[in-house]
Amino acid sequence: MLKRKLFVLLFLIGVSFSETDELEKLLDFALKNNPAVKSYSNLRSSFLHKAEFSRSLPNPTLFLSLNNLDTERYIPHRKNPMSGFGIYLSQKYLLPVKREKTSQIFLQKSSEVEIMEEKFKKELFKKLKILYWDFAYSFEMERILLKTKEEIEFLKDITEEKFRYGKALLSDLLLLKVELLKVDENLARAERLREATIKRIHALAGGTIDLKGSPLKVPAFPSRFLFEKNSDVLLQREKLKTLKAQIERAKVEHYPDLTLSAGYTIRPDIPNLITLKVGFTLPVWKEKRENMLVLEAQEKYNYQLLQLKDTELKVQGEFNALRESYRITRKILQTVEEEIEEKKKEIEALLLAYRYEKTDIREILRAYRILWDLELKKAQLLKELNQITARAEALQ
Repeated sequence: MLKRKLFVLLFLIGVSFSETDELEKLLDFALKNNPAVKSYSNLRSSFLHKAEFSRSLPNPTLFLSLNNLDTERYIPHRKNPMSGFGIYLSQKYLLPVKREKTSQIFLQKSSEVEIMEEKFKKELFKKLKILYWDFAYSFEMERILLKTKEEIEFLKDITEEKFRYGKALLSDLLLLKVELLKVDENLARAERLREATIKRIHALAGGTIDLKGSPLKVPAFPSRFLFEKNSDVLLQREKLKTLKAQIERAKVEHYPDLTLSAGYTIRPDIPNLITLKVGFTLPVWKEKRENMLVLEAQEKYNYQLLQLKDTELKVQGEFNALRESYRITRKILQTVEEEIEEKKKEIEALLLAYRYEKTDIREILRAYRILWDLELKKAQLLKELNQITARAEALQ
């Protein structure tokens, strides 16, 4: 007896692991095959390249010129000693502080992409879990309907026996046949749901994967929730850091930009010339120009700060709503389970009464219909509980 109990326990543990493994296998498959998951790596790399680019100086400019030409001859000549062929090289020099602060903006944007990727993964997992429990529900629906079909066949057998002895009506048999047709229609609906759902799962996962569907059970709702860890909240905070970097960059915009130039002029029959130039910008319009950049960046920061607070409230509210929905659904499930047990006892009594001709098949069928609806309702509630939990897990 002890060995048998141990075997059953190990079997149940194995089934539990296999059910968990299938969903985990699906999520892992999606991580490896979903194209959008892979795309974030490219986006992150693009910002890293832009950060490196921002640290470098712009390309120098090369000028070729004909200098001081007279209106009689459009080329340099000895009678015009000021004319000549010129070549100049000019380099704009941005201060290192400007280049470094610009680079920091793009490095910070690459950090945003990391949070965006995590946010996408959680959203992907949520969608896959919701679809997976629809897929599992189709099997449970099918199981209940096949059991229903067996019970109708049982009623049909005992009714046919009574009909042979003139103790049942032909209309009773026809009624049961109609019920069988309804079951077949619902079985087709379950199959359609399963086929449509698996196609959507494969599209999200990025490929085909063999799934069997896990039995529906009551899941555990997340016990703790910290909205600070939510991906939407983290992304808003990361955007604030990016805007902060933009403010710091705007504060140094008025610093002078240098321009360095060197030129060489070739003149006919007289010495050539060398030209050296140094130029820099003057922030004469700082109050009306560069300061506006700082104010613009600051207003964007203030806007994002309010967006962060709004996101925190929405996320916390959504989690609380899901927790309440889970509680109410669980309570309804408990009521349905109690009604199922009562209805089973009622049907047992009706079947016994039917054998002694103290009730008719229509009364039994009425009770069975209620039982079948309750069993389908129970399966639907279990599916909803799993989907509510999936939505709550995505918020963490």
